[in-house]
Amino acid sequence: MAIVVNVDNFVRAETHRMFADIQAVAGGVGVFRHNRTPARIDEQTVIRLNRDTLYSFAIVDLAQPALLRLPDADGRYLSAMVVNEDHYVNSVFHDAGEYPLISDDYGSRYVLVGVRILVDPNDAADVAAVAALQDRLVIETGSAKEFVKPDYDIDSLDATRDALLALARGLNNFDRMFGRRDEVDPVRHLIGCAAGWGGLPTSEATYVGVDPNVPVGDYELVFKDVPVEAFWSVSVYNAKGFFEPNAKGLYSVNSVTGQPNDDGSITVHLVASADGDLPPNAIVTPEGWNYVIRLYRPKGEILDGTWTPPMLTRREQG
Repeated sequence: MAIVVNVDNFVRAETHRMFADIQAVAGGVGVFRHNRTPARIDEQTVIRLNRDTLYSFAIVDLAQPALLRLPDADGRYLSAMVVNEDHYVNSVFHDAGEYPLISDDYGSRYVLVGVRILVDPNDAADVAAVAALQDRLVIETGSAKEFVKPDYDIDSLDATRDALLALARGLNNFDRMFGRRDEVDPVRHLIGCAAGWGGLPTSEATYVGVDPNVPVGDYELVFKDVPVEAFWSVSVYNAKGFFEPNAKGLYSVNSVTGQPNDDGSITVHLVASADGDLPPNAIVTPEGWNYVIRLYRPKGEILDGTWTPPMLTRREQG
C-alpha cells in the first residue's frame, strides 16, 4: 500500500522524490549530472532554479564514507552544498580541497551534493570555462547502491505540496528555511521544502520571494549598491515555481551580466510579452507570476535587515 503523505512526512517524501529524479537524470548514484547550459526550461526537476549558475548534482550513498574533491575556481563563485534526506543542509563548501562525506555527520544514508558555479550565459568562452571546472568535480565512494524511493502516494504528496505553496505566498523571504537542523525554523523549513527545495542557508544566500499579486504588465525594479560579496539576481517564475517558456528566453537578470544605467544602478524590466522591441534587462512575466531576488554571500546589512530590496513599480510608458 502506498504511503500517504501529510505535513508530518512531507519533507522526507518530497526529498526522496527529488533524490530519485536527480539520480535518474544523472544516470546512477555517485555520478554528477552536469548542466552545461543555464537551467533548461524543458527539464526543470527542481522548482525555482536559477540561470546565473551552472548546476552539478549527484546523489551519494554514504553506507561507506565518500570523498568530495573541489577544484580551484580562481575567484569565481562556487558552492557545494550537502543535503540530507530530511532536507537539512549541514555543509556548504567553497574552497579547493577534499571533503569527507560520512553518514554520521549528515544524518542519513543518502545525500545530495549540489554544486553551483557562476557563469555568464552569453559568453561562450565563460560557459566553456565553467564546464572545465565541472569536469574537475570528483566524488569517490566506498558504496554505490542506488537510492530506491519508497512508494509514496502521489495524490497526497501533490495535495500537501499545494497546501504548503499556498502558505508560502504570504511570505516575503526564505529566512531560516534552509540549513542545519539547529539553524532552521521547523515551520519555515517545512514550507521551504515545498517552495524552494534545495535552497542555500541564509548566511550563504539570502532569498527574497515576492508574490506581487498584480496582473501581467510592465513593471521595474531598480538595484543600486547591493551589499553582497558575490552577486545578486532576479528570476521570475509561474504560479507553480517554474520558469514559463517565452519566445526570447528572458527569465532572469543578474549583477554580473545586467546592463547598468549611467549611475551604476541596474533596472530590471518586467514585461508583459516577449513581442517587439524590449528594454535592456527584460524578463517576461507569465500569468500568476512571482519573483525571487537572490543575494549571494550577503553582507551584514542584508542579514540584519538594514538593507531592503527595491520596491516593484509600474513602468511609465514613453
